[in-house]
Amino acid sequence: MKDLVRRNSGGEMERIRSGIDQVFADAFFRNWPSSGQGAFPQVDLYNTEGALVALINLPGVESEDVEITANNDTLTLSGEVKVQTADGELLWQERSGGNFYRSFKLPVPIKADQVDATFKAGVLRIEMPKIDELKSRTIKIKESK
Repeated sequence: MKDLVRRNSGGEMERIRSGIDQVFADAFFRNWPSSGQGAFPQVDLYNTEGALVALINLPGVESEDVEITANNDTLTLSGEVKVQTADGELLWQERSGGNFYRSFKLPVPIKADQVDATFKAGVLRIEMPKIDELKSRTIKIKESK
């Protein structure tokens, strides 16, 4: 009769289960592919006293290849990454090109007509002045004549 050997395969099964959970979480519970580390372009959004400031990494992209659209609660970026090539046989390729599109619901309303964008060293900076606090006021009713 053969001896039974107890194996601890819990670690392997846990790793597989964790991987499957991550696939489903990515597919159903994350706003992908437009968020997270794999998103392009990568965006940081800051809330300052008077404005929202977005810093967007766009290495190798020309400013004329980027379009920015803003309204009072949404910022949209779109454009194209053009990959330069060299003569000769391609031996290794890690860079890719193509169109990109990202749209963000902003946490506070902005003055879309005062948005300003600058581009330096591959970083696009978008400053979006916030709308002054909406203030309520009491309206006095006038008598009609």
